[in-house]
Amino acid sequence: MDRINEFFDKLFNYIPGHFFGLLYFIIGFLGDLIALIISALVGDYIMWEKSISVLGHQTGGIYLRGGLIISSIFSIPFIIYIGRAVKHEDVKENLRKITVSVGIFSSIVAILTGTFSGVNEFISMLHGLFALLSWIGGAIFCSLFGILMVRNPNFSKKAAYVGFIIAGIFITYLIPFFITNFCNLYTEICYELGRTIYTVMPLYEWTVIFSILFWYLFYASYLRYKNFEV
Repeated sequence: MDRINEFFDKLFNYIPGHFFGLLYFIIGFLGDLIALIISALVGDYIMWEKSISVLGHQTGGIYLRGGLIISSIFSIPFIIYIGRAVKHEDVKENLRKITVSVGIFSSIVAILTGTFSGVNEFISMLHGLFALLSWIGGAIFCSLFGILMVRNPNFSKKAAYVGFIIAGIFITYLIPFFITNFCNLYTEICYELGRTIYTVMPLYEWTVIFSILFWYLFYASYLRYKNFEV
C-alpha cells in the first residue's frame, strides 16, 4: 500500500490530479459523440429507440467502447485524487477509504463493460452484469463523495449537492431498469408494462452517461479552481 501511495504521490507531482478528471470527460465524450455521429450517418442506430449496448455493436461502436475503456482507466487516478482532496479531520477515514474503493471498483467494471461487448449470449450476459455493477457503483460513490464533501468545510454545499443529484439520476434509472428486466423474465405477469417502460429507457440511459461525464468535468474543474493540496 505504501508503494502505491508513493507512486501516486510522484504521479500527482508530475501531472495535476484534476487533469485525469478532464481526460475522462474529453475522451468519454468524444467517444460517445463520434460513435453517435458515425452510426447516425450510416443509419444503424437511433439513440431514443435502442439501448447504448446496441450502439456498441454498430458501425461507431468501436469509438464508444474505446472511449469508455480509456476514460475509465484515467478515472482511477482521479478517484484517488479526489479521495485525497476530501480528507479532513471531520471526515471519517474508514468512510473515505470505502468511497474511494467503490469508485475504483466502478471504474474497473466500466472498463470490463467496454471490453466484453458482443452479440454472443455469454459475452452479452457479462456485458450486462458489468454495466449494472458500474451503475450501482456510480450511484454509491457519487452519494458517498457528496456526504464526505458535506462534512468537509473546504467544500461548498453546492459542490456536494451536484454529487447527490447525479446519484439520484443513477438511482431513478435503476428502478425502471429492474422493472423492465423483471417483466422480461416474467412475461406472463407484466410483459406489456415492461415494454411500455422500456420506451423511455434508451434516452434515460444516455442521461446517465452524460451525467457521470458531467460529474468528472465538474469536480475536476472545481478542484482545479480551488487548487486543493493533496
